[in-house]
Amino acid sequence: MQFINIITASLLANLAMAAPAPVAAPEAVAEPVQLEARAVPLIDVWKNSGFLDLKFTGSSNAGTCVNFPSNFNDIVSSGKAKPGFRCTIWVDKNCVGTGFSFNASPGASSLPSWINDKASSWKCVAA
Repeated sequence: MQFINIITASLLANLAMAAPAPVAAPEAVAEPVQLEARAVPLIDVWKNSGFLDLKFTGSSNAGTCVNFPSNFNDIVSSGKAKPGFRCTIWVDKNCVGTGFSFNASPGASSLPSWINDKASSWKCVAA
């Protein structure tokens, strides 16, 4: 009888050692981070008609309204959108009021008198 008890105890000890170890819980997976798109050049505007004199290249995300910097507010006379985009310039800041749109080619070599030297903001969208 004692021999059977020793064998049984030995078998139980071996089974306990052979049992699989508990698996650790998987690490929490981080939620995907929404990356903000980088601003890209979308518009070129010039102080004078015919794409002449001082030039401003506006960078932003497509579909975002941007006010012209103070040195280009109310002096734009011609403009072109970058290829693949259509841009609109507005008389008022924050893309409010009357707007005028143009593409990359041919652009607007001479703005209409109602917006020439009066543009204060711009926005470009994919063409």
